[in-house]
Amino acid sequence: MSSHMHMGHDMPSPQNLQKAYWAVVGSFVGAAALANLINRLLAFQRLRDTSLTPSKPKSLFFRFYATLTALAREASHAVPPPVSISRHRLYFAPLGPLAIVLANLVTVLILCFYKLDTENQWAWEDVGYRTGFVTIAQLPLLFLLSGRRNIIGILSGTDYARLNWYHRWIARTFWLCATLHMGFWFRSWGRYNYITYQLKNEYYAKRGFAAWCILTFIVVSSARPLRRLGYEFFVLQHLVMFVGFIVAVWMHVKEEDKVWVWISVGLLIFDRVLRYVWGAYVNLGVFHPASRALWKHQASFTSLPGDVTRVTIRDPGLRWAQGQHMFLTCHAIVPLQSHPFTISSIPEDKQIEFLIRSQKGGTRRFYKYAENNTVLGTDTGKSCTVLLEGPYGVLRPLYQFDTVVLIAGGMGATFTMPLLRDLVRRWKNDSGSKDLSLQRVQSAQLGKAVVRRVRFVWVVRSRKHLAWFETQLLTVLADVNVLRRASADTLTDIKVSIHVTDDMELAILGHGSSTSDTEPASTNSLEKSAVTDEDTLAIQPLPSANNASPLEHQQQHQSSPQPARLPALTPQHGRPQVHPLIRTALEEATGESAVVVCGPPSLADDTRRSVVSLSDERAVHKGTGAQGVYLHVENFGS
Repeated sequence: MSSHMHMGHDMPSPQNLQKAYWAVVGSFVGAAALANLINRLLAFQRLRDTSLTPSKPKSLFFRFYATLTALAREASHAVPPPVSISRHRLYFAPLGPLAIVLANLVTVLILCFYKLDTENQWAWEDVGYRTGFVTIAQLPLLFLLSGRRNIIGILSGTDYARLNWYHRWIARTFWLCATLHMGFWFRSWGRYNYITYQLKNEYYAKRGFAAWCILTFIVVSSARPLRRLGYEFFVLQHLVMFVGFIVAVWMHVKEEDKVWVWISVGLLIFDRVLRYVWGAYVNLGVFHPASRALWKHQASFTSLPGDVTRVTIRDPGLRWAQGQHMFLTCHAIVPLQSHPFTISSIPEDKQIEFLIRSQKGGTRRFYKYAENNTVLGTDTGKSCTVLLEGPYGVLRPLYQFDTVVLIAGGMGATFTMPLLRDLVRRWKNDSGSKDLSLQRVQSAQLGKAVVRRVRFVWVVRSRKHLAWFETQLLTVLADVNVLRRASADTLTDIKVSIHVTDDMELAILGHGSSTSDTEPASTNSLEKSAVTDEDTLAIQPLPSANNASPLEHQQQHQSSPQPARLPALTPQHGRPQVHPLIRTALEEATGESAVVVCGPPSLADDTRRSVVSLSDERAVHKGTGAQGVYLHVENFGS
């Protein structure tokens, strides 16, 4: 690639085109950062709102922002219908992320071909030069989007896992641009049968072709089906190939363009240094006075039903937020591997818990180890040294919304259960004050919430899978029951629905284990099993001594929670209907609501469609008085 491009007087210079590309990127990042700032201010304002509807916009600015947000959500969350190929279903990304990727592609193509005639054979070398400059300018963006701790994520409030999706698609655009760069040079050389000679003898051509070959391998091997064949191998080869690619690119470009390579390397080093420094602080005992060992964290492994391993790390010495995840490394069981797992506990537990489903590779070894060290569902006390990296993950605080709907499929409850527990914990903090105005004013300092209603839905394949979170669910229901009895006029409300989908167990449940009259589901479709919104788990009153005060009830529950005093978990038949479930919750809301879903692609897809449909149907913030809906979809294995 050279800067000696034949340009007319009105032809933009390659350097100006590179600046134009980053002006577009900067505009997108700036808009996302502004939205993130406004959302933070909105949460701050709601927590200090003394009205009965703090999550409803009051000022003209916030009403305008709510309307704009509602329109943007309806467009961005819309998703094309899945396509069935043989026995597989292909799911698509929502239109919002697709629009951003498409906007990047259009910008790149415009910059590549602006004022150039691709039909003129004498302009083919000019196109080759131009596309080369545009290609190299995109390189830093790839590294910005790939880091776990990156500037774009901090500014926009976006999780690195979501940015990594953009990283893969920007990489494909980068590959297309590099292919155009090489293709037009080949096209020009091909007029004289000069391609083979150039690749054998020309310095820059040889290095450039090598870089393109490595890049092609990286893009192809990053396809999701190939990643799933062996994730550990994918990570290793991905890092090795990127080193080779950067070296080849550095040798290919001219001296004045090496700055783009150095910027990319600098971003990579920044991410790695930050991760290693933080990792040393988290894991080395020297930074934790209570620890006398070299490594801070010891973990116990317990096997659970459904081939699930519970990993427990007591007194971790770091804070995290609900819904976040960490990378776990245990060299004694799975050497030289690090895997991300959602933290299924909350900070008040004073321990980190991971629930890990056994599949293959490292997760299978965890389960085998746990099986060998578990007796009657309890670990034998044997522990292993583990290393932690993180926490990672970004989610708008749910305590700022009026109504929250949490939907989980199977292991997705590891994400939604901590969110539920945190909201109930905040309700308990609120119960300390009878004055609602005082609650609102103090909410930020005391970790309180403005949430009034929570709907928790968990879909499991087998009844025995309830053991994963049965204790937590029972405690949550008991805590809410105590709060209700302590304050008869409480504004808080919670509904829990558990749905078992296994056909064999449905037959058993149908003979008296369930209070629902709904027939067992006969299909695998979430839309065809008629479990209505009324088929929920009711909170039954706790038996208590006569004439006991609400405070005494609460003290009794906190001091000695007996299993017999807790409400029973009664699962429902089949799969829930997502659309009416969300509709009922939204119709009860008096402010902005939040819908959070974590589970298989079909469940996430149905939830997206329902939220978009209901938002459009209710004409949110378009004069009807209906309030907005924030949607967060936590994906499995992106």
